[in-house]
Amino acid sequence: MDKPPPAAQRRRRRRRRRRRKILLRLLILWIITIVAWQLLRPHFSEQERQIRSQLRHTIEQRFPQQAAEANAHYGLKPFPAGRPLNLSRPQVVLIHGLDDPGKIWMNLAPTLAKTGFSIWLMNYPDDQPISDSAELFHQQLQWLQQQGVSSITIIAHSMGGLVSRDLLSRPEWLTDKNIPQVSQLILVGTPNQGSELARLRFFAELRDQFAEIPNGEFGWLNAIFDGAGEAGLDLTPGSPFLTQLNSRPAPPDTRIMVIAGQLGQIDKQRLQTAIANHRETLPEGTEVALLQLFEQIEAALAILGDGLVSLNSARLPGAEFHTVSGTHLSIIRNISTESQRVPPAIPLILQLLTPTVEEAIKEP
Repeated sequence: MDKPPPAAQRRRRRRRRRRRKILLRLLILWIITIVAWQLLRPHFSEQERQIRSQLRHTIEQRFPQQAAEANAHYGLKPFPAGRPLNLSRPQVVLIHGLDDPGKIWMNLAPTLAKTGFSIWLMNYPDDQPISDSAELFHQQLQWLQQQGVSSITIIAHSMGGLVSRDLLSRPEWLTDKNIPQVSQLILVGTPNQGSELARLRFFAELRDQFAEIPNGEFGWLNAIFDGAGEAGLDLTPGSPFLTQLNSRPAPPDTRIMVIAGQLGQIDKQRLQTAIANHRETLPEGTEVALLQLFEQIEAALAILGDGLVSLNSARLPGAEFHTVSGTHLSIIRNISTESQRVPPAIPLILQLLTPTVEEAIKEP
């Protein structure tokens, strides 16, 4: 086969170079646009929030049947499905976080059920304004009390903790006798001070929606019915929602516990013991240098937190604070259903829960 003439080869090379240059310029333009948008976004957050909410309400009005079908999946559901109500058991409500495709409780819910707790799963449109999710949660708890449930523990992952805190601290609901008493609130990986990574939540939304394909529940409009991204704005550090939420006093009759994940931990006591044992053989100044290095590593790990939520963001004044090793997801669930690993937050949750099933059954 004859080779193309040199002139034709040169033209092809020039065309490929031009295409590469165009693609590179488009990529640079896209990056500049994203960076500029992130820098300007805080100045227009309220306007963006209003536009997103208007879009969601408009689509819900245009497609009422599809919206009703999507809303049918939300609310409190017993775990496992079809479980009869047992008021003699301690009642525990599990509420997920942002863009969770439904797997976050795959390890904790069965463990609690086997231990004897009555489990309820709260599902909600997790991309809508957090305050809207709190209102839906409030309505569902009113229904739960009508079933005879008088007291519950809430265990919340990630943004679900903010939904729960909003519910429990709203002034108009503080004295509400139409919902069960929330005796305990356990926050697992909750960004109480916000998360900068909320700005990149678009990719999590894609994961959330495509995870519904195996269940036959995928729909292009579901991403809007689930919310139009207002929750991501609420999660941004310093947002109006977080500022208002964190200015309220904690609910007076609820024990609040925080479980935060940490990608790595250093045993300072062991380091100090090792230094003491080798102090005579260490060069002068080594002890101070090692302790300073430890403090720098410790500070870096605190900033990383669980990879999504830093330790400082997880902290909540007045709440008990616990840490476990792991990522935002691995502290509470396994990646594979076949894994025999026990997520580190689960034994801690069992330890923190009071009363135990045995204690509750003995109560008159």
